[in-house]
Amino acid sequence: MSGTNYGNLDDSVLAGLTKKGDGKAFEEITIRYIKLIYSLASDYKIDGYDIQDLAQEGMLAFLIACNSYDENSGASFKNYSVKCAKNRFSDLIKKANAKSAVPDSQKVSIDALSGKTDEQQNVEDHVLEREYLKTFLQHLTSMLTADERRVFNMYAEGYSYKEIAEQLETTPKKIDNILQKIKRKFRK
Repeated sequence: MSGTNYGNLDDSVLAGLTKKGDGKAFEEITIRYIKLIYSLASDYKIDGYDIQDLAQEGMLAFLIACNSYDENSGASFKNYSVKCAKNRFSDLIKKANAKSAVPDSQKVSIDALSGKTDEQQNVEDHVLEREYLKTFLQHLTSMLTADERRVFNMYAEGYSYKEIAEQLETTPKKIDNILQKIKRKFRK
């Protein structure tokens, strides 16, 4: 979409373009939501995760939301992406609880988070976020091998481990290993 002013596009349109592989659309929609993802991440305390780790998990959930959003579902993109991020954080809490008991003081109720409002961005924040996003996207693509990018993209599109394994003619365990390796890379 050469010549398109992405800043004037609706979130659902940007999500649709992102699903089709438009990097500029993903950059624009991420800039709009990066503060919200960080804000959501800051409300969670999970053993073994600092704010950057949680924000990266939130960004992965956001990318998946961009690739799986259905504008005909009746939900706004914002509500859908926030729900995806909160679900990801809840899954992390469940996994942490399964590994060891987490003190009640570190648990956060998802219902308590629903009253958040969006903040107005000033110009300086916008420029800094755009630069951060460019660096993040460059770093993201440079970190992954071709096979890891293929698995990650299929996972982001909503394919199950089994479906990915079938398409790539391997085992679901190998797919799980690749996704775990990707997550470790993101945490570094």
